[in-house]
Amino acid sequence: METLFSYVSTYHILFAAVLAFIITNMIQKVMELHEIKKKKQATPEGKFMDIASVMAKCKELFPIDIIYFHGQEFRRGMKVKIITIQKKVIEGELIGKNKVDLVCVKTQNHIIAHEIEKIEDMMILESREDAQI
Repeated sequence: METLFSYVSTYHILFAAVLAFIITNMIQKVMELHEIKKKKQATPEGKFMDIASVMAKCKELFPIDIIYFHGQEFRRGMKVKIITIQKKVIEGELIGKNKVDLVCVKTQNHIIAHEIEKIEDMMILESREDAQI
């Protein structure tokens, strides 16, 4: 056994340590690149969806056309202004309501679903009939 270690010098030990460090670094870099590639493949290429298909899906998820809120009637397609309990203002086109009392509104940049219980006030800005005239 002593004869095996007698041929190993400090130079050989340092060389092996440096070589092990370099190989470990290379393996880590390859693994990082593989993870980045995997994440890129997981994200969809087209981030922007067709607005018509999104609206069709929203109408499917929110099938109730008429909403009654504090004695007022609101219909799909009306421009509404909603003030929430948290005093957030949502202005947009009413898409509909679903069975669990969520109201869906299409704003300029977003499609928002909000619980009816957490709505403080809802006003008609413009109805479909007004928009067509």
